[in-house]
Amino acid sequence: MEQIVLTKSLREVLTSLTGVWEGTYTHLAPDGGVLERFASRQETRLDGDRWFERIIYLRDGHSPEVLDFRARFEGDDDVVFDDAAFEGRSRLVSDRHLLFPYRWKGQPDVELVELITLVDDDYRTRLWERFTSGALDRLTVIEERRVRGGEPEVWT
Repeated sequence: MEQIVLTKSLREVLTSLTGVWEGTYTHLAPDGGVLERFASRQETRLDGDRWFERIIYLRDGHSPEVLDFRARFEGDDDVVFDDAAFEGRSRLVSDRHLLFPYRWKGQPDVELVELITLVDDDYRTRLWERFTSGALDRLTVIEERRVRGGEPEVWT
């Protein structure tokens, strides 16, 4: 098997992902049954060593739900998310794959792992595995396309 050689830093990869992405979230039970499907919008930007990410969940019949995340670079290959409610780290696995284990601090028995696959500059997928008390309880498949010319809202 060939060894994976990184030719980009995590900073370079995340810089290429800044902007606006629209897509679809599909929550699945461990047996593959569809639990829920809805549209989404993700806005990301980089300001120096600070990463800003806003996800807007667009469920039919509901007001948009907005979640804001902030992270900081520690060097060019480590991004740390840590605030009062959320913590995690992003790691580059290959030039096209990021691994992101994280948790909500208010739910200590829940752990999540996200795999991001960068198919090309304008198309990506994300897969979440969610474990509660050590058992898989949900998978989430996210398919997203870049909104060309889309500008993320600036917030701090």
